[in-house]
Amino acid sequence: MTDHHFMSTRVPTKPVSNAVHAGYDGAAKREDGIPLYGMDKELADKAAAKFDPKMEREAREWIEAVTGEALEGTLQEALKSGVVLCALVNALKPGVCKKPSTMKMAFQQMENIAKYLEACSALGVPKHDLFQTVSLYENQDMMAVITNIHSLGRVSGKVPGYGGPTLGAKLADKSVRHFDEETLRKGRAEQTFLGKGSHGNASQAGTVDTSRNIGKMDKVRGIDGLGTDASVTAVGMGSHGHASQAGTFDTSRNIGKVDHVKGIGGLGTDASVTAVGMGSHGHASQAGTFDTSKNISKVDHVKGIDGLGGDGTTTAVGMGSHGHASQAGTFDTSKNIDRTTNIKGIDGLGTDGISQINLGSHGHATQEGMGKMHGTREIVHQTVGGAVAAA
Repeated sequence: MTDHHFMSTRVPTKPVSNAVHAGYDGAAKREDGIPLYGMDKELADKAAAKFDPKMEREAREWIEAVTGEALEGTLQEALKSGVVLCALVNALKPGVCKKPSTMKMAFQQMENIAKYLEACSALGVPKHDLFQTVSLYENQDMMAVITNIHSLGRVSGKVPGYGGPTLGAKLADKSVRHFDEETLRKGRAEQTFLGKGSHGNASQAGTVDTSRNIGKMDKVRGIDGLGTDASVTAVGMGSHGHASQAGTFDTSRNIGKVDHVKGIGGLGTDASVTAVGMGSHGHASQAGTFDTSKNISKVDHVKGIDGLGGDGTTTAVGMGSHGHASQAGTFDTSKNIDRTTNIKGIDGLGTDGISQINLGSHGHATQEGMGKMHGTREIVHQTVGGAVAAA
């Protein structure tokens, strides 16, 4: 047995993501040299993306103008201890912030930042303009700190007894108005400009109706041109200005009581003659048509009357070219059977026993003109020698 039977097959693993795992030297670092990984790095990238250098410069200049002291280093390094911030709010309103600690310990410096945030709330800075302590102390979101300073600069204009420089737009003065009860009732009953629209009055002018009206007649077919109350609408009236079917094509099929009766295709549903039945002649007739029907009458089964009509009368075919019913010009190929035809010797007789041949040239039956022919034999009895002989 070879050794390769004991070797285990190792399946190569795939990386769980395409992320690049950098070491300490390749990792992004904060200003204090601490490396950033994972969530911390993503938050730092977002903070750097929204950072505004102009707002930072304006905040720095305003702090120096109010405190009268120049800030050294970056703005984050100058405000990290919290001492400058406490001096700033006390310059706006003396005593609003407790005296800060000057010790270099981290928790004492973070406590100074917390004192500053409490003073901002007391001066009227909105809650959403405050920041977390680590945002400044650990430089996690310096833009939130700059936004807070700009908000404090706007509020400073409303601080009683402060007449120094402000930062940003001036806040509007609060204007309280008092109305009597009658004015308030009129105001509640008055229609707002939102309901009036851009036309200045309450209407639907200029709007598009996208609703669907559901009426009692919607389920009835064949009245699509009618309104919900069965009245004719402008759509049903068409371009002619009145309710009509002018300019339309009738694709319907009329079903009448006489539709099942054959041979009245030209009649209307009430058995009256229509324009189709009247044809091109203008009246109901079969002129110009070919009769392909077969008439069946009572005498059709009787042989020998092909020239007669369906009712036994003589037709033009039966009358022949002579204009009347006769056998002139025809050949008699029939055989007359008479009672005397079986008697021999009377071939010259007609069917009634007398023919023109027997009558002769004299016109009547006689033996005139015929010679007497003695075809008879006379027998004479003679006696010869005593014997009787016939002569």
